[in-house]
Amino acid sequence: MVREFHFENRTHLFTALTAECLDILSESLSKQGGATLLVSGGGTPVPLYEALSRTELAWKKIKVALVDERWVDQQHTASNEALIKRSLLINNAKAASFIGMKTADKHASKGQSETEAQYRALPQPFTVALVGMGADGHTASLFPHADGLGKALKAESDQLTCAINAKPSPVTGPNTERLSLTLAGLLKCERLIILITGEDKLAVFDQAMKPGSVEEMPIRALLHQEKVPVELYWAP
Repeated sequence: MVREFHFENRTHLFTALTAECLDILSESLSKQGGATLLVSGGGTPVPLYEALSRTELAWKKIKVALVDERWVDQQHTASNEALIKRSLLINNAKAASFIGMKTADKHASKGQSETEAQYRALPQPFTVALVGMGADGHTASLFPHADGLGKALKAESDQLTCAINAKPSPVTGPNTERLSLTLAGLLKCERLIILITGEDKLAVFDQAMKPGSVEEMPIRALLHQEKVPVELYWAP
C-alpha cells in the first residue's frame, strides 16, 4: 500500500516532510536508542537536508548512510557523499556518523564487498530511507535494464548492496557506474519515503503504480511490495 501526500507547493512539502522525518527519527531514538537514516543525492532533497541539519535531534546517536553513489571521487561534482556532507552533515547534524559507499577501488564491482561489510554493520532494520525517482522510472541506482539489475532486484537476497552499470541515457549522464542498495537492502527499512517534484515525475509515478515490467521501471519493485510501508511526497 502506497500512501500519497500531495502539496500545493514545495515549501509546504518540505515543512511537512521535515516534521515527518523528525518524528520518525525521534521515535527510533526513544525506542531503540539510535536511528539509521538512508539518504539519496540530487538537488531535490537539499532543502530537507538543510532543515533537518538544524533540528535538535540526538545526532550523535544517528547513523547516516547513502542509498546509492556514482563511482566518482568525493571531490567530483557528481558525488552524493559530497552533497550530503555539505547539505545535511552540517549545523547540529555534524555529530552524526556517516557511512559512504565509494571505496578506493577503481570499479564498483571491486569495492562492493568492502561497502557491503560496512552496511552489514549497521543496526537493522534501518529506520527510514529517502529515495527519489527518475523520469525513466529508476530509483536509487536501479536503472532500467542495467547490468547488475537482475541481481539487485532479488527481494529475498541477503546482499544489501550491488554494483550497477547503467545503460547511458540523458537520465544517467556520463556516470553510469554506480553502487546501490539492492531491493533487499531497501526492504530492510521500516519506512520508505519517495520524494519527487513536478508534473512530469508525477505522471511517471502514476504509470509505475500500474502493473508492468519491473525491469522497465524498477521503482515498481518498491511500489508493488507489501513488506515495507511506502509514502510519496510530491509537489509541483
